[in-house]
Amino acid sequence: MADQADKDTAMKQRIISHLNASHQDSLSYYLRHYSRLSSRAARSPKMTDLTLSSMTLQTADGNTHTIPITPPMKSYAEARQKSVDMDREARAALGISSIRITSYQRPRSALHVLVFGLCGMAFTFFATRHKIVPGTWFYDNALPWFPGGPEWFHWTCKALFAPTLVLHAFEAFMLDRTRLRKYGIERGSVLWFKWIISAFVEGFGTFQRVDAMVKKEELEAEKAKH
Repeated sequence: MADQADKDTAMKQRIISHLNASHQDSLSYYLRHYSRLSSRAARSPKMTDLTLSSMTLQTADGNTHTIPITPPMKSYAEARQKSVDMDREARAALGISSIRITSYQRPRSALHVLVFGLCGMAFTFFATRHKIVPGTWFYDNALPWFPGGPEWFHWTCKALFAPTLVLHAFEAFMLDRTRLRKYGIERGSVLWFKWIISAFVEGFGTFQRVDAMVKKEELEAEKAKH
């Protein structure tokens, strides 16, 4: 009996160490789904204890949360499959894919680069139009070539500013709701800001790049099965 107890203790510690080292995202999903914590509250958790019927997780703020394991395990040998099942259930409930995006991809195609550049230029004009006045190089040399001249340029900037801002803010919002959260990009992280700023500037091209990255991951996962 003592030998079995020692083996169970050793196995439990290996499981805890492994989950803390390699599956912190799953621990966060457990807290968000089973303990109903927000993504911010569930950030950077670690497992402090594991029994056949429950796991105890500690969040970054020092609070501990006990999550029941239902049905209880018969032995710690079931822990791997149980953790996979709980992860799958939590992801499904939270709307999070098993595919994770871990990097930002800048515009690369000619179309995406063009759109990004034009949109960036438009936002620059919106922000600096009050400084584009007679006597500046741009006003005196470039705006005469604008259809309608400087007056129409300023009118266009003023007319398009609000709807463009609203549209691009909505696109950034939808990218977060339909893509970034789904593919494991934590809101407020550096990676999240890169994608959100890109979506705010260029719009739909960002969605296309995310979808292409996901498609590539899906194809690689499918190949790995064979």
